[in-house]
Amino acid sequence: MHMNRYQNGNASSSKSLKTSIISSLSSWSNLDHDLLLPILMKLGPVDFLAFSGVCKSWRSLAFANLNKFMGSRRPMSVSFSTSTNNECYLEDFEGRKFKTILPHSTGSTCVGLTCGYLIFFRSITCEFWLVNPLSKCELHFPNFPRSYKVDTNPSIFRGILVFSPSRSQWVLVISQKFTKTVLYSVSGKQATWRFLSLPFPILDIHSFNGKMYTISSSCHLYEVRLNAMPSLTLLGMKNFPERGLLRPEFVNSGKTLYVVSCIARDVYEAYEMDFEQMECMRIEKPTVENAFFVGDWKSSAAVNPDTWAKRQMRNERLGLKDSDQSKIKGRCLITNMWYFPHECFNANLLQ
Repeated sequence: MHMNRYQNGNASSSKSLKTSIISSLSSWSNLDHDLLLPILMKLGPVDFLAFSGVCKSWRSLAFANLNKFMGSRRPMSVSFSTSTNNECYLEDFEGRKFKTILPHSTGSTCVGLTCGYLIFFRSITCEFWLVNPLSKCELHFPNFPRSYKVDTNPSIFRGILVFSPSRSQWVLVISQKFTKTVLYSVSGKQATWRFLSLPFPILDIHSFNGKMYTISSSCHLYEVRLNAMPSLTLLGMKNFPERGLLRPEFVNSGKTLYVVSCIARDVYEAYEMDFEQMECMRIEKPTVENAFFVGDWKSSAAVNPDTWAKRQMRNERLGLKDSDQSKIKGRCLITNMWYFPHECFNANLLQ
């Protein structure tokens, strides 16, 4: 009889606790969104996603303001634990570090970044895992051809994630600097790698406004189409600097595509691509519209500081070479790898 009373009391306590939790969640969900929104917009990206998991009401508020929030967050630097392979750290401009666990990074090498996804390559099984460190979403691209040697040097490797409306699938596009091959495959178990052979080595490849572009080793600009019949088209871009570009790479602001060339340590020459006029324009003087974030891991972007919640910047350093070859001050922030929250949930849609 004593045991039954104990069990009844324990069951009653459990029921009371469950009721209390449900009641607590209900009270959280009833909070006014107008009061929650200012608090939400002051959180960091990791806390923002934790906020969205509290209840349905908060999730609705968070995702309704997702693009606005991520667009107002400044880039963060990325580092990996030296003792544990599956730990990743994101550090913001205030020096705060956010740790996240990336299960499929164990036994893999991080070779790049695309659309908010870290690109991991596992050489033993010849497969790519793309992992979003904020949302924890993962994409798997198995069966990579063993005959193609992947250079895990992040300054050589190029990986681009795009979404193909015609296939209704994610597509990973792979190339390597100074090589003549572009490989691509859909994600999942149906992964089949196809390739496009080029007549020349390429220096960079990038997706912008539904199209893909590449720069050849002779500094010519091409459009790449990965249709049923892949093709390559030379673009007659006026004033494109066909000579003198050192280590050119594409840098995207979302609205504008730039070609940035490193001419000395932390000194860059930038060109704006105008596809309507088919004209290339050198940026003679730095502007306040964009800060160029350049990463060794092909993690570069041009970001407008006016979109940030706080505009203070640390380590400002950009050299843009003007017409008289002198160095003028501007903004370029250098690190091994930048992570851009504003790209975290954006998809590169192919036309």
